[in-house]
Amino acid sequence: MADLTFFTILLEFVPAIAISAIYLVLFGKRRNRFIEAFIILMFIKSITFFLYAITRYPVALPMMFDPAVDGSTFLDLIWTDFLFHVSFAVQDYFTWIMLSFVAVLFGQVVLALKLALQDPLKMRFSNLIKSIIGREPETDGFSGFRDRVNNIRFERIESQPLDPKVVDKAWRESWKDYLIIGLATLLPSIDVYTANYANPYLYAVIVFLTWIYRFAYPASNRIAKGAGLTLGDRNIGGEMMRGVLGWFFRLNILLSLATIGIRVISAISAGNLVGLFSFYVSGLALAFPPIIFAILLLPVSEDFAILLYSKVFHGLADFRRNLGSLNIGGLLRTMGAAVLTAGIVLAAYMGGIFAVTINFAVSHGLGLVFFPGQVDSVVAHIMMNAVNNMMLISPTIWTLMILIIPLSMPLFLGVLGHYIQKRTTGGTEWFAAISGFIVSAVIWWRLPGMDYTLGAAATPAELGGAVWYRLRPIVIPPMDTDIIIRLSYQFVFALPLFISATLFVMYYLRFRESYREEVGQLATPLLNVHSRDIRDTVVMFAGGIIGSILGVVLLSAFIDPGQLHYLIFSLISEIGNPDGLELVLAESVSLFVIVAEHNIIRTLLMLIIGPLFWTAVLWLVAAKEKTKKQKYSSYLALLLVIMAGIASYLWTIMDVANGLITPAVDWFDPNWPWTFAAHLGYRAAIIYGIIFAVYGLVFVASHVTKGNVNGWWFPPLVSLFALEYFIYDDQFTYIALIVLPMILVALYKIVYGGRPEVKQEDPLITYIRFSLMALAISEVLSTALWVAGLGTIRIITGQNVLSYLISILPHGVVEIPAFLFAAAASIRIARDLAPTIVEENWSELPGKTKDLLFDGRTWRTYILVIFFLLIAALIEENVTQLIMIFF
Repeated sequence: MADLTFFTILLEFVPAIAISAIYLVLFGKRRNRFIEAFIILMFIKSITFFLYAITRYPVALPMMFDPAVDGSTFLDLIWTDFLFHVSFAVQDYFTWIMLSFVAVLFGQVVLALKLALQDPLKMRFSNLIKSIIGREPETDGFSGFRDRVNNIRFERIESQPLDPKVVDKAWRESWKDYLIIGLATLLPSIDVYTANYANPYLYAVIVFLTWIYRFAYPASNRIAKGAGLTLGDRNIGGEMMRGVLGWFFRLNILLSLATIGIRVISAISAGNLVGLFSFYVSGLALAFPPIIFAILLLPVSEDFAILLYSKVFHGLADFRRNLGSLNIGGLLRTMGAAVLTAGIVLAAYMGGIFAVTINFAVSHGLGLVFFPGQVDSVVAHIMMNAVNNMMLISPTIWTLMILIIPLSMPLFLGVLGHYIQKRTTGGTEWFAAISGFIVSAVIWWRLPGMDYTLGAAATPAELGGAVWYRLRPIVIPPMDTDIIIRLSYQFVFALPLFISATLFVMYYLRFRESYREEVGQLATPLLNVHSRDIRDTVVMFAGGIIGSILGVVLLSAFIDPGQLHYLIFSLISEIGNPDGLELVLAESVSLFVIVAEHNIIRTLLMLIIGPLFWTAVLWLVAAKEKTKKQKYSSYLALLLVIMAGIASYLWTIMDVANGLITPAVDWFDPNWPWTFAAHLGYRAAIIYGIIFAVYGLVFVASHVTKGNVNGWWFPPLVSLFALEYFIYDDQFTYIALIVLPMILVALYKIVYGGRPEVKQEDPLITYIRFSLMALAISEVLSTALWVAGLGTIRIITGQNVLSYLISILPHGVVEIPAFLFAAAASIRIARDLAPTIVEENWSELPGKTKDLLFDGRTWRTYILVIFFLLIAALIEENVTQLIMIFF
């Protein structure tokens, strides 16, 4: 147990505050009730779980534990705490979504019993009822169960569950019901939370069943009421909810009084009233938060649950008719699509688990192992016996990844399934059920022992005199002796959670598209890439592979293979390795940071450098609508940029001549990595940074005062071009923009020169069109040369090809498709700009370029590519480097 210091409280709210800030930045004035509910959940969990657990759970660390941390370890602790908070909030969010969908199935049973038994029982005991209420009970007028089922109607199914007004309405109508039922069931459920259990799986199953009793049964009736369930002229949905607030409420009040009475009598007889008070305080701390979660989350998903309730009801009621009209072909397509989607998700799931396990195992000297069960005992040992916070980082990250990867898979499955399922004729529900079951079942079969449960313990930390406590997760490996209860846990909790979360994501994405249309948001493709662009990029890459193989084989007949290897490797290194000021960064940060930074910048350049470069050039030399002031200021800016480059060179040369700096010439030099290019980049960054800042201020001032910024973008843009060149010592980009198109145009004229449109087009226009996408083309071809060229030389020289493939494939299977996709996006931008180029409408070119580069699809594409490149960078640092040790 630990004290709640000021920094403890502050840091425990940092993850929720960070997510709130991200939400506000990304969504602005737009409201999303689902994300807002998640953020509120994070704040509540910070209090009801994290801060509460810090005060209640033991520290569980050796006496010699040193809480002091440095700045780097502090950042690692903040990052792992963030992951812990987010993952636990996601788990709770999905759990309550599952509870809402479980209530749907529970509600079908309740409705069936009501329709089958209520009216016959009233008639059977009519005399008794008459003696109590003074009149004959009313019959519903239907002949039997089937007649009642056929006359059920749903009067209030909302067409748009994502509408904030619909969500607000559901919350206003239901929060009091959940509060009343939650408070009524509060005291009887305390014993469930405070009892001692043989293992955590039994605890999880019993607590979940308790939640079903406390909230899923009431929610099932609340869903029927929200759906406007009617039978004839009777609102049976309202009747069902009144029954919950009637007999169910009274039953739990009686249970509350009985449990309190028994506890008080036992405490008095034992003389332990203080212990009774402590029991109820700790019990209420555990049993009350689910009421808040139910009030917060069940209304959010209520209209999704109503939709599912209606579909399940009609599916069961019309089962024979649906079976007779079953589209076998459509069902098979749905099943095939579900199996395909599940296979993709399984590959990502198992790949992620293997990657984090390999990384932990190799870094702790356990060898090349893949399965979590081979390292979990070591993780648990370190978590309980570490002597400082730095030792806890690695096992904590492994533990959190083992939690986060499974929780992220329903999101991945739901998103992927949404876009695949739209191409089939089957229902969303069947797709989610089949794919979710396959993923969950295969993981249980192929990764036995992945059903970990987590404990937690308070952990002290101290930085610069500030002391705080944090909660660290502790993995609890499963025991083979618990196999029965583990299976129960799997099928009662884990499997329904996976299917429900997947269905929720698919519902959300489906209604999101229709909601955007309803509110007038422009319905555009998600990404700015066409199938033609992807096809052309893949064909180009395949051609590069074949060309690299044939070229290396032919050249090796005239050039020594060793020399040829050196030439190709030098070219690839010049393109891909850090240089200039980036080299200084590379020597001071981890491999992940430099690979991620390099890939982020290269991808950004692929998308924007060609259009921006030619927009600037053509506007400067060809646009006729420039004012005299704009013309002179643009030429002055260009002259200033050239003079700044000369000044950077002179400054660096003078410092070398005066002995102020001694540039390194190779990696073994004591001044490494400060090469001449790095020193030059540093000085150029200062000079161009000042120029860019000044012109940027002029740009802003002009926009504010005049509202017309036509032409003012040119000087800061040219400054930015020069800044990128000097910082990265980047000759490759400008060679690709200027030299490569000459070769491409020559080949294009040779191959397609007979076409009339090719003959008529000005060669300069053709050159510009190819230059717009030249960097993307060069990246694709250089990647092909990297993969196939160096591999072919290794085969020719009899070197170990397997070790080479292992050095590139683990991360390359993610990185290469991401780069190809980015290249396809770059080609799409170039093709969209081509009509303006062909028409030689130079004055409109800046506006067209701005529209393309400010298009949300372009940046969604970029973010998607960066996401996979970051994954590839993680794999390269944490998996590829470790696997290479064994080959």
